[in-house]
Amino acid sequence: MKKILPIYLSLIFVLTGCSSLSSLKFWGSDEEEIEKPSELYEIESTTSIEIKWKKKAGDYLSDGRIIPSIEGDVLYHGASDGSITSFSSIDGKEIWSNNLNHSISGSIESGFRNLFYGTLDGQVVSLNQKDGSLNWISKVTSEVLAPPVTDGRIVAVQSADGSITGFNFRTGEQEWIHQVSVPNLSLRGTSIPFISEGFIFTGFSTGNVAMLYPDSGAVRLELPVSVNEGTSELDRITDIDGRGVVANNFLVSATYQGHIMSIDLRSGRQAWKEEVSTTKDLVESRSRIVVIEDTDNVKAFGLSTGAILWEQSGLKLRQLSSPVESRGRVAMGDFEGYLHILDSKDGKFIGRKKISNKPIKELSSSGNDIIALDSSGRLFFLSLR
Repeated sequence: MKKILPIYLSLIFVLTGCSSLSSLKFWGSDEEEIEKPSELYEIESTTSIEIKWKKKAGDYLSDGRIIPSIEGDVLYHGASDGSITSFSSIDGKEIWSNNLNHSISGSIESGFRNLFYGTLDGQVVSLNQKDGSLNWISKVTSEVLAPPVTDGRIVAVQSADGSITGFNFRTGEQEWIHQVSVPNLSLRGTSIPFISEGFIFTGFSTGNVAMLYPDSGAVRLELPVSVNEGTSELDRITDIDGRGVVANNFLVSATYQGHIMSIDLRSGRQAWKEEVSTTKDLVESRSRIVVIEDTDNVKAFGLSTGAILWEQSGLKLRQLSSPVESRGRVAMGDFEGYLHILDSKDGKFIGRKKISNKPIKELSSSGNDIIALDSSGRLFFLSLR
């Protein structure tokens, strides 16, 4: 049975993306009403959304996280089909392109004049940011489903088997590895590691969040966000698949069918904790932690108190992307190709635009600019005003 369940669960998530298992109905009477996605109603828009350019940029597959990266006037994108492309963020013109025939599943990290991505074959690749030439290729213990992260000395990569590995920035040689035992059942995906305050932060399928020293991979802090106390293996899935947040000396992380928890980094103790279920990234804006629940209900928690400051249910079951922050606003895409803008102060809609006929899968942001990637592999460069 242990061999059957992971395959069965994988099939569920291939069919449903990151939707909650509780929303699936495998049995029941014909009269049972299945809840439909929220209809969109006219809003009073105070933020305009301008499409500066759009361009097809390789293929998009559902394995892993493919997130465009912008640095200055240049946008970098690593597509599932292996194509790595550099675009001018001003007009979308291609600067350079390269393809090493990799099945890219975790991209793209840009920084310190280099680019980094991971593959389904467990490869970690470093390219020169200027022309896309190859620096090095290294190997991790299993597939990479999230972008690497770097501080200019170490490149940290999280893989699907629960390990996070540190590589030398310039040579690609392995410096350390931190391993975590993976439960019998877990979601297909990993947390996105990030660097803040000189430490690496990430979460695991155990429901634990960790703070690691970049030079050694040693643990500075590790605490459970949720404890898997369910009666069945399905109920005990408490993965952390979204990226957490560090702000004002608080680390905030959230799990699937579990909790959102804030840790005071000065004391290493829990500051607050509330029930939540999510697989998406968290964002911080105006001292509010914004989380998209598995039902696509959007909530904002006070950073220091954990109090629910607002709740937006107008996007329920619209298969939202992970949110991004843009100068006091929170943006997210949906399954019909809409981009939604909320005011992070009160959660009210302040902007909306249909930018694609395909689902919006990923967003990234820089100032007033939003980059969207749809399920066909098309990029949209948007400006908020």
